[in-house]
Amino acid sequence: MTTDIHTHLGNSPNEVHNVNKENLPEHVDMLISRMDMFAIDQAVLIPDEPHIKSNLYLKAAEIYPDRLHSACSIAPRPMDIAKEKLAEYIDEGSCALVLSGESYHPSDPAARVLIHDAIGKDMPIFFRNENMTSETITFLDSLSTVYPEGKFVVLSMGGLFGFPLLIPLISRQNIWLELSSTFIKLVESPMRVFLDALTQDIGVTKLVFGSGYHSQYVDMMGALNLIDLNIETRRLVMKENAWRILGLKF
Repeated sequence: MTTDIHTHLGNSPNEVHNVNKENLPEHVDMLISRMDMFAIDQAVLIPDEPHIKSNLYLKAAEIYPDRLHSACSIAPRPMDIAKEKLAEYIDEGSCALVLSGESYHPSDPAARVLIHDAIGKDMPIFFRNENMTSETITFLDSLSTVYPEGKFVVLSMGGLFGFPLLIPLISRQNIWLELSSTFIKLVESPMRVFLDALTQDIGVTKLVFGSGYHSQYVDMMGALNLIDLNIETRRLVMKENAWRILGLKF
């Protein structure tokens, strides 16, 4: 099943904030229509508290439970509330924990506590940062070593300037880079050399398809056509890696 592991309701960063309980079915139908147009079987909705509510996306996933899944976004503090929310969202069907760069600091012990609990429930951890800082990369380095059983996904490849800094970690079995937004810019920029180095030295097996917004499907598909993917590697990027991360059958 072709899977978009990172998308939102709405066409753009501005429009996502206009989605609410009243117009939710309309936006969900629009996403499903776009998915059908581009042969996307499954998608994971990525909330971003406090801007995009986890409860809203969990409700959206209930409309098409065979097509949509939702992650949950939680700030690690207050710690007791964060732990309660994690348990609540898991009960409601959340498939991953999203940590946003705006809501935590890598040196905060509360972030490690929340991640520890999520990994204990076999939830992958999604890192959402505009650009990965050296502190966040050091944090990810430590987590991927301490929790070899964990599954860590850097959304949007860590940003255009964060991506090169992540290359030393990509060979680890429990780290993946999700493509949305950054990949489109990367394949047509001078920084393409870093992507070429990755594909030559490691291959593209640690990349996983995501759109960010369903309006980007055209550009994402075009960018994918600009790198050397054979049938096997394309299947990994578009299908199998996502379901391996989510712990579901593909």
